[in-house]
Amino acid sequence: MSEMQTLFGAEPSGKPTWEPLIWPGEPVVTITERDGRRLIDTQAWGLPASAFGDRDRSRAHRAILFPRELRADAGALVDPGELERCLIVLESFAYPAGPTGQRTRAWAGLWEQPLVGWAGFCRPGGEGCARLLVLANSLIGRVSRHMPLLLHPDGYDAWLDGSGTILSVATSTEEADFYLEHPDERWSTGASIDDEG
Repeated sequence: MSEMQTLFGAEPSGKPTWEPLIWPGEPVVTITERDGRRLIDTQAWGLPASAFGDRDRSRAHRAILFPRELRADAGALVDPGELERCLIVLESFAYPAGPTGQRTRAWAGLWEQPLVGWAGFCRPGGEGCARLLVLANSLIGRVSRHMPLLLHPDGYDAWLDGSGTILSVATSTEEADFYLEHPDERWSTGASIDDEG
């Protein structure tokens, strides 16, 4: 927690809960800015169904947003203007790799940032958050067409205070900034393939 306070210039609100591995629907640590104060809090990873025009969107799809969905005329969100910007704190992220039935976890992150802010949006009042995905760089493109919009610390201010656009803060997309590892962990369980025989 002290590392997050220093890195993001934020103070805890309530009792934020850090989990090393999360799935959509589970609690994630977020950074928001209200009245000039940055707060560290815990919110569910996923916007409520009521935020979307199509309330039948799966839980996984409510956990991510694409920039095109934020346009007022896109129709994906009932009211994009009601969302507030946030950062979701993480160490790394994973994608499924390999054929169906044999998928493993491909882990990626930023070399120089052990904790990083993933640009996202949340509903005021802690009703959940969603992360922004952008087109993948060539490294992450080996496992996915899209990647998280991860920010360098010098982009946190512009994102949280609303002065930066998605394009202007999207500086962490260069292949050299990222690592990509394949540790032979089952996608569904994390268990080592070697241990399972």
